[in-house]
Amino acid sequence: MWGRGGYVVTSACVRQGGPMAIVWWEIESPDPEAFQQFHAALWGWTFVPAFVGTELGADYWIIQDDGRGVGGLQRAAAGAPPPQVGARLYVEVTDLEAALVEVRRRGGRVERGRTELGGDDRWFATVVDPTGVSFGLWTAEPASDAASGRATV
Repeated sequence: MWGRGGYVVTSACVRQGGPMAIVWWEIESPDPEAFQQFHAALWGWTFVPAFVGTELGADYWIIQDDGRGVGGLQRAAAGAPPPQVGARLYVEVTDLEAALVEVRRRGGRVERGRTELGGDDRWFATVVDPTGVSFGLWTAEPASDAASGRATV
């Protein structure tokens, strides 16, 4: 509901006991098979075909983490460029530098390396998978001594 001077949150948009939870996310990729291979190797996700033989007729997979559906993957329309606006998914990692190495090793590229958000418990990086999908990595852990160039004692 839009109110005078800005957005007004109605009671229908507030969850009792705390903020709203993200319950589903979807990603479109021009090459969902490459997306599946890359992200299965990074996170251990599995991909289950969905809507086969239905009137929806979409090329769609349920993204599962430890057997639980957490999102969806759909084949992008032929020739459609990856979106440049919209939401970005961030995945929490314990070792940001190791995750960046793994992204590069698997054919992805780093858009922005470790970036501090302020304080001593918030860092992120953004990367692009081999199909052109951008996503973020987030950690509460400082850079490892090896990654920062400091000698370990």
